Parts: sequence; structure tokens; C-alpha cells
Amino acid sequence: MPEQAIDLALSAPVHATDGLVGSVERVIVNPETGRATHVVLREEALPNTLRLVAEKYIAKTQDGALYLSISRKKASECREYIQTDYYSPMFFLGLAKDEHVKLPLSPASLSVEHPATPEGSVALVGHETVLASDGKVGRVDGVLADKHSGRITHLLLRQGHLWGAREVQIPAGLVSGYKDGEVTLAATKAEIGALPDVHA
Repeated sequence: MPEQAIDLALSAPVHATDGLVGSVERVIVNPETGRATHVVLREEALPNTLRLVAEKYIAKTQDGALYLSISRKKASECREYIQTDYYSPMFFLGLAKDEHVKLPLSPASLSVEHPATPEGSVALVGHETVLASDGKVGRVDGVLADKHSGRITHLLLRQGHLWGAREVQIPAGLVSGYKDGEVTLAATKAEIGALPDVHA
């Protein structure tokens, strides 16, 4: 791994300045700038709340773990990643009144949950399909980002299954697009297959 890189491995343990706080659940990527802007932290303490932690709070990675520059208390104050919108019965009654519609039954309240992925960004959760120009080559395992700029330098790709699995670092310049559930590359399967296994 390059010395100036931060290894944002999915499921990696996350430590605050005063101890273990959770694990990496997702990495938020801005496809326009090629930056990893946030990690989604799954808190260790119940109820395992997901928190959106800005890249500026990432201090370093070491021995497969991610270290934050903030305390566990400060991490617990980061925005919840899963947001809940609540709609009361009065909301639906108001809509019906505005549309001059008579409801057959009294409406109930409704809660809708949604992720707080920043607009225009993509959340990498792991296992996204990685497509070369001529077919599938593996799945996302994480990203390497420059320590200073937050720019993604490499995509970590896992190929194969169990004992036959290998992990390669794909230069960010070969990534032609990110979208939910899929990453596309401007390279062939043979070109990706020729990359060295990072654990060899």
C-alpha cells in the first residue's frame, strides 16, 4: 500500500481516540471528484447505529483498522446515516383536502427510512459487481484514498471465492463509472487479471 494512502476496507474495525467505536459499513464516494468523502460507521454499542463520519476525521489506517481523530463521544454525535421521515395522519388529511378527495378510511401515520448519502454520491457497501469492458471481474472490497486530498487512488477488488480468492489494487484512472451496486472499468478482464495479488 502506498505510504500516503488510507485503506478504507469495508468491515474494518474503527477506533476513536479513546478506544474501539465500531466498524466500516460503507464508503461514500463522489464520482465527479473521485473523492472518498465519508465512511459510514456501524457503532459497536447497541443498537449499532450507523453514523456518517466525514473524511476529515480519519487520522490513519494501520494493521487493517481505521483510526479517527475524534473521541467515541464525538463520533456518536455524527449524523445518523439512516434518516426517518414521519408523516402524521394530519399530513394525509391535508393532502386529501388540498386535492378535494374524501378518504374512505381515517389515515394512519407513516414512517419512511432512507439513507443520508450526500446528493450525487454513491455508497459502496462491498460486494458491488465490478465490470471490465468485456464482463464481470470481481467485487469491491474497499478503496485506497490519498491521506491529504481524500482522492481515491485505487479500488480494492476481490476475485474468486474462499481459498481461490485474490485481491488486486485497480488504479483509480481505470474506473470509468460508479453507480449503486456496480463499478465499471475502462480495462479488459485480461488486463485486470494481469495485476498482482496484493497478498502474494
